[in-house]
Amino acid sequence: MKNIYLVLMILISIITKSQTVIDINDTTYSTFNNTYHNYYKKDLNNLLDPFQGTYIYTSGNTTFKIVLKKMIKQPEGLHHEDMIIGEYQYLVNGVEKVNTLSNLDIAYSNQLLRHGIAGNSIISNINNRVWKCPQCNPNEKRARLTITDELTNRYADMFLRRTVINGQQVLQIKIANTDTVSYDVEHESPPANFSLPLGEFTMIKQ
Repeated sequence: MKNIYLVLMILISIITKSQTVIDINDTTYSTFNNTYHNYYKKDLNNLLDPFQGTYIYTSGNTTFKIVLKKMIKQPEGLHHEDMIIGEYQYLVNGVEKVNTLSNLDIAYSNQLLRHGIAGNSIISNINNRVWKCPQCNPNEKRARLTITDELTNRYADMFLRRTVINGQQVLQIKIANTDTVSYDVEHESPPANFSLPLGEFTMIKQ
């Protein structure tokens, strides 16, 4: 009887500790589905790899630099995820407005929430409504991340497309959909505007 009990306890332990692996490109699972507490959202086809690197956008006296890298099996609540994390530097007229690049190698307990740039959503439809791309190849994969403005603590969507222009590897970016901030108009000052670049622009890979 004791042996049967021991075997049952071992089986229960194995089942409890087993982890369901989910492809980051699989939209059939919801991260809010309580059925899958102990899952691993894995980049099975290395779709995040092409977005890694250092990229710079320059226009007149404005320079915007981002550094992106892929992180494997990072803890996120009760599960794990592969993801892109990143940081940035923003200069206007030679004056550094903000620089978070030194935070890139910090291993936060929650990487998605703490890094300046983070995420792992894959966009596959060439005319996806969040960022239409009629020039994209039918099977081309783009990424959707979140960028947080350290100066105002506001955030926005950051869409990425890797491509080549005139033989140069580039990252086409769209930063949009800033968060909405509620405030008491009678007793509070309006929230600060999102201070990082907004719109669409092309960044050169370094």
